[in-house]
Amino acid sequence: MIDDQQVPLIRRRYREVFGASLRPSFAAWMHHGGNGASGAGLGYHRAGSAPLFLEAYLDEPVEQAVSAALGRTIEREQIVEIGNFAADNALSMMSLWGAAANDLAGASEVAVATLTAPLRAMFARIGLPIAVIAPARPERLGEVTDDWGSYYDLDPQVCAGVISDGQRAISRFLSRRREKIAA
Repeated sequence: MIDDQQVPLIRRRYREVFGASLRPSFAAWMHHGGNGASGAGLGYHRAGSAPLFLEAYLDEPVEQAVSAALGRTIEREQIVEIGNFAADNALSMMSLWGAAANDLAGASEVAVATLTAPLRAMFARIGLPIAVIAPARPERLGEVTDDWGSYYDLDPQVCAGVISDGQRAISRFLSRRREKIAA
């Protein structure tokens, strides 16, 4: 179900950053800060019998790709897809990622997302370990790619990460930030 609080923010940021005309379609949503028109928002969908959006980029089911990337068996039901991420500022972005990691860890072990080069670089800076699974190529989506504007110019890749590892990395980053501000 689309929560109207997140949709305006997500559509606006994708339009501003990529010139995209996005139609958010995730099953559930999370938001941090503001009134939904500002802050940060993302959508998520737990893997089950229906295909995940990012599986269009893969040559095999997501659980097989994730298992190969992580070097151990991961069941489909332990995977959650995160997408349609948008933020107005870095603090809202990091707070939302921390809240998402905490909330999603209860029912899922691994998060998968299609991450642009800037997002992958940000995760590397904060020490959040991710595994790149496959390139996200627009031709895999058919005519829908027209709606994404310049998004594909930023080298999106399908990535996976163990949620508990992400929780620890984000927690360390936010603690360092609080200490720096307090000093």
